[in-house]
Amino acid sequence: MSRAFYIDALTFLVSMACVLFIRAPAQIVEGRTNVATVVRNLRAGARHIFDTASLRSLFVIYIFVFILFGQWNSLQLPFALRALNATEFDYGLLEALGAVGFAVGSLALAQLADRLREGQWITISFVGMALAGLVFSFSNVVWLALTMGALLGLLNAPSVIARRLIIQRNTPREMRGRVASAFIVTRDVVWVLGMAAAGLADVADVRLLLIVNSLIFVRLALASGVLPGLGQPAAEWKRAMTLLRGAKLAPGLGVGRAATLADFDLLAARLPALSGLSAKDRQNLAAQTLVADAPAGTVILRKGEASDAAYFIVEGRAVAGWDEEGGYRPLETLNAGDFFGEIAALTGMPRTANVMAEQPTTVLQVPAAALRQMTGYPPLNRLFVSKMTERMARMNMLDLPRVGRLDQQALRELRTPEPQAA
Repeated sequence: MSRAFYIDALTFLVSMACVLFIRAPAQIVEGRTNVATVVRNLRAGARHIFDTASLRSLFVIYIFVFILFGQWNSLQLPFALRALNATEFDYGLLEALGAVGFAVGSLALAQLADRLREGQWITISFVGMALAGLVFSFSNVVWLALTMGALLGLLNAPSVIARRLIIQRNTPREMRGRVASAFIVTRDVVWVLGMAAAGLADVADVRLLLIVNSLIFVRLALASGVLPGLGQPAAEWKRAMTLLRGAKLAPGLGVGRAATLADFDLLAARLPALSGLSAKDRQNLAAQTLVADAPAGTVILRKGEASDAAYFIVEGRAVAGWDEEGGYRPLETLNAGDFFGEIAALTGMPRTANVMAEQPTTVLQVPAAALRQMTGYPPLNRLFVSKMTERMARMNMLDLPRVGRLDQQALRELRTPEPQAA
């Protein structure tokens, strides 16, 4: 046993030696951190979370998930010793196999993540972990517990990756640190509550506690499938796929009518970044814009077409996807306040996906010239760059040439992979 501690200490010495050879330039200190600043940033992050439906749902459900995780992790050692009559080595192997399973699951998700919506991956992950947790709880032999431990790690990967994608895709770049901090602080606090709940093992059977933990997780898995911004009923998903597969024969979008200031004001209520534009700017943009109504099943954009306009959804919902070898790839669901078509409008490239109205939908058709005017407003510029970079990364298009008047420094920063949080 003592050898393990010596080996662990040696790894720290090796790490220290590596750090000694790193030469980093002196950093400019822009401001001093204090408690008031930290609290202010956490409040800003929490405010953004509760103003965004998908982040709010994610935050609420993960409060309970982290409590269960904290309890589960703390109960594994007494379960291994008392219920399985295992050794401490077996427990260490259980932890190691869970880490290996998580690594394998993460590598698999690198290829599969865009096949389903993030909320669906979370639901699948939770259901799988709940079922594997039940089998683990009822196991009486070490090999079965070890197998389920590895499977739990594997099934945990989709929920972790999907959670990070939801945060990234629903948070402006300048707010991501604050939002991530709000999640991390909450995670650490409620995790400790879960660890404290593991003390129930002193008065209750540890196997029973794990079974109850898994059953609660089943309820959370079902809840994640219906919460706003996360869940999508299977019927809706099938309907969206049916619509996209029939895009070649579906009717196209009509000509529309001239937009009014009231149309832009209605969109601004759905898209907060627009609210900072003056009435004069909105009126100027409205004069260049069309409004079109798309009945359910209408093709708004067709992949491969040339166009110089982007679209903003005022009412309704649309789905985006594209054909690929071996099937059809769904990309995203677009709701009121979302926009699409900006890549083709600003680069002159052909359309990169089909977009169809899933239900009666009203869109603002904004020509490229007006869209470039909108990029002159910093909040909109950051929003466009963030969304474009996300979509380009999803479709392996990050080698596009420089784009119009977009903030190139921001685009370079967004093209640089961010370090993963521990």
